Amino acid sequence: MTANFKACVFFVAGACAGFFCFQNLAMASDYSTPLSGLRVEDKFEFHIGEGVFQKFWVPAPSSTTASDGLGPLFNTRSCNNCHINNGRGHAPEANISGLSVPSFLIRLGKSYPVLDENTIYPHIGDKRYGHQFQGQSTLGVLPEGDYSLTYSTHIETLKDGTQVTLRQPNLHWNTLHYGDFETDTGFTMLVSPALVGMGLLDNIPDEMIMANADPDDKNNDGISGRVSWVFNKQEKVIGRFGYKASVANISAQNQSAFNTDLGLSTPLNPSASGDCTALQTDCMTSANGNSTHLDNLEVDKQQARLVDLFISLSSPPAMRNLTSTDFLDGKRLFDDGGCASCHTPKMQTGDHSSFAVLNNRTFYPFTDMLLHDMGEGLASGFPSFSASPREWRTAPLWGIGLSEKVSGRVGFLHDGRARNIEEAILWHGGEAKGSQEFYKSLHKEHRNKLIYFLESL
Repeated sequence: MTANFKACVFFVAGACAGFFCFQNLAMASDYSTPLSGLRVEDKFEFHIGEGVFQKFWVPAPSSTTASDGLGPLFNTRSCNNCHINNGRGHAPEANISGLSVPSFLIRLGKSYPVLDENTIYPHIGDKRYGHQFQGQSTLGVLPEGDYSLTYSTHIETLKDGTQVTLRQPNLHWNTLHYGDFETDTGFTMLVSPALVGMGLLDNIPDEMIMANADPDDKNNDGISGRVSWVFNKQEKVIGRFGYKASVANISAQNQSAFNTDLGLSTPLNPSASGDCTALQTDCMTSANGNSTHLDNLEVDKQQARLVDLFISLSSPPAMRNLTSTDFLDGKRLFDDGGCASCHTPKMQTGDHSSFAVLNNRTFYPFTDMLLHDMGEGLASGFPSFSASPREWRTAPLWGIGLSEKVSGRVGFLHDGRARNIEEAILWHGGEAKGSQEFYKSLHKEHRNKLIYFLESL
């Protein structure tokens, strides 16, 4: 059993200095403990990075110049608000303010009349509301508005007669403070993903990801995974992170969240106005927290590096119940259902990481890191770089059985519509339709064994 403790340290790291407290709790340790074998100095910086990840930011101007600059528009005040203990978010219940759930976001983008699988489509937002809807704001700036959800339901009947109710979220705008959206703006609802084993995923060699791709389904198995290509500093690279693998690496992912979700300037995203648009004039001219001792930014290079280190070196949980008969039977069902065609069990890192602990490491994320057509029922509101609306990156399965334990909430699939693993399986369509039908054909005993296996990963 993991002991519970809370410790506070005073640190000086470049331009950053202050007290950070970190807490090791048995409940939280499964997603946010450091990888084994870390050097002492890396483990120390890991906990400092965890402090930056957990700290609350405040609007500028403020006497706490290492923590000001929040907004002017934002979704939340802390990274940890969306990723509690590095866990996943959840969707709002019906008919409540969507703003009450900071781990639920609405992205805005444009559709295209013709989709070409060889084209990398830019992410163009709405001219009034930008790339993401933000319902929080600092003093003197109007928030963008408020929304709520309702849920449509339908029944899936399994072969043995069991009926499962599936729900699909419907978006309703309650208040829009900057006028109507453009008529061609699309909306994609997202819950914050679990930050599990990110450093390992970041260090899978490109060659391994490309080797698993089969865009033309040459082996005729019905699975045609595609590499997600994105632009990073004008260079075409493989996308790895985000539900559509639309971000190239951990640093880009973290700094995009700082800038869009919290409205903070970073080395890669130096705009102190975050996602404000030119039509939001008060937002564009409001005070910011850019400081000379922080590289004329709000999140300077040092703080960004420490958060990257924390996310990179957080360990995935170990698989459990490996010798159980139910686990072994569930694994056979997982293979028989074709689930491993996309949820590839084993991966290995390369040897180019600056952290020795991440090099030449075999691990079990259960993802191929590729884009797959998941059917119209799960389609997003617009394409993202090389991913069409129906395509999503294969979600890693490690740690999913610990979701509620880690963050105190459950919400599977990109928008949190699935309230448990069974519902998530039954939403699978497109290339995964065969696996969904396989699950529906199983007797209850076998379904339980498959779920037991998944919960043990």
